[in-house]
Amino acid sequence: MMPDFVPNARLFLILATNAREALASLYRARLRTVLGLVGIMIGISSVITMISLGEIAKEQARKEFEALGTDIMLIRKSSRTSGPGTAAEIRLADAVALVEVASISKVAPRTQGHGEFYHAGERVGRGSIQGVTAAFADINRLSLAEGRFISDFDVDRHFCVIGAGIADAMRRGGADRLVGEIVEARNMLCTIIGVLEHRTENYVLPIQVQANESVFLPITTSRRIVTPPEINTIVARSHAGAHHAAAASDVRSFFHKRAPQLELEILTAKELIAQMETQMGIFTLLLGATGSIALIVGGIGIMNIMLVSVAERRREIAIRRAHGARRRDIQSQFLIESIILTLAGGALGILLGLLVTWGICRFNGWEFFISGFSVASGVGTATVTGLFFGFQPARHAAQLDPIAGLQGE
Repeated sequence: MMPDFVPNARLFLILATNAREALASLYRARLRTVLGLVGIMIGISSVITMISLGEIAKEQARKEFEALGTDIMLIRKSSRTSGPGTAAEIRLADAVALVEVASISKVAPRTQGHGEFYHAGERVGRGSIQGVTAAFADINRLSLAEGRFISDFDVDRHFCVIGAGIADAMRRGGADRLVGEIVEARNMLCTIIGVLEHRTENYVLPIQVQANESVFLPITTSRRIVTPPEINTIVARSHAGAHHAAAASDVRSFFHKRAPQLELEILTAKELIAQMETQMGIFTLLLGATGSIALIVGGIGIMNIMLVSVAERRREIAIRRAHGARRRDIQSQFLIESIILTLAGGALGILLGLLVTWGICRFNGWEFFISGFSVASGVGTATVTGLFFGFQPARHAAQLDPIAGLQGE
């Protein structure tokens, strides 16, 4: 046991001695130490904040997607579709009849255009003009502040439901009771029958309703004024227990019988979630790369501080070498000093990053949680930074000529 114990004890003693020397040296140069800590702290906190926000945003998007429903399905005309007349379009009669498919419970076709909105001669907004059916509000979880939504009995009627942003603009213009007022959209006068509550748009979700700045019309009415007038999207829900692949196959078969030339793009919930997670993963990587720029700057600062430290302690290094210290002992001393500095800055950076992340989540109304990946990346990054940026100064110190150091050259 003794032959194994002695080398281990000696190694531990050397490391402990180098750690004490490193702490004493950092304390003597307190100003430089603080500056180095600040640089690393900002760099690590940037990485922690960026990665944490990416993870939290991904989780938030997943929750909002699940709130919308994992039985949702998007049906669009493929860009490869070609053919004369309406054969290559999603016809309204076919879209409405899709609910007859055994695996489909609800369908909501939509047409979409854009324009400016006026009330009493004053512009009250610009946004999307959406032609919808009664099921659109239920499928997309739209809530009414007052009035009612579009009904299936409003065929060709000049009725509309306005978003919260347009409603706010009308109130600022002096309108008190909005239901019953007239809104002009692309030279069509429409009577307001409902006002939507404010809705926070999540651009990671499969369909962007943009409800706050939109005017919703009966789909039969909207096709007179939107360009192009064809249906651009069908949002559908499958029955509970229906497999997503089987539901997609049923939809394709249904449309193939009614419009053989029509090619569809069908996105099921499983595909939409996978697509969302891929996008958010790329988003998190980009955020982490952005935060790493500050960390690189902090690492360069550590290298400069250590190089200055080596230059100022040439005589100390020479005396240690003259008393028998080996090159690797000198190198390990400065490496340990660099690692201690970066780990201390990393710990402070993790705390700062989590605090900033908590503040941003509180401001945006997101649920805050500590990402284990972000903390692990912070600790790992701090260690790697200390080793990488501390190696050159440590190597430079180890190669110092003892005689030149004692002579002060």
